[in-house]
Amino acid sequence: MDRLRILVVDDESALTSLLEKYLQRMGFEVESASDPQVALERFRAAKIPFRLVLADLTMPGLSGDVLLSMMLRSDPNVMGILSSGYPAAGKSLKKEFGGRIEFLQKPFLPRMLAETINRLIGASYSVSKSAT
Repeated sequence: MDRLRILVVDDESALTSLLEKYLQRMGFEVESASDPQVALERFRAAKIPFRLVLADLTMPGLSGDVLLSMMLRSDPNVMGILSSGYPAAGKSLKKEFGGRIEFLQKPFLPRMLAETINRLIGASYSVSKSAT
């Protein structure tokens, strides 16, 4: 089975690096970007498509909800996780894209990230329990 490709987008580079390492330990192929425009370019240019995008809500230039909306519209197979410290964030995306998007409240534990990914991607890419 091919490894699921994840794109992590957050303007806090230390957090992006931490998430990238953690997701790689979980068995995913991961790329990250601390600039949402760069992330959008990588998403569009990917020869092997990303299946999951984890994006922060508040980023300079292009917010995470707008970024995810653009990506979800362009690829019907991609799923997204919007993370934020603001609890009401992402409601309109959830309404529009239903089961293709989840919201993850910051700060979150690695176990919470793994559970959110499992809810989105289901049994076909079950997250290893040993990584959490």
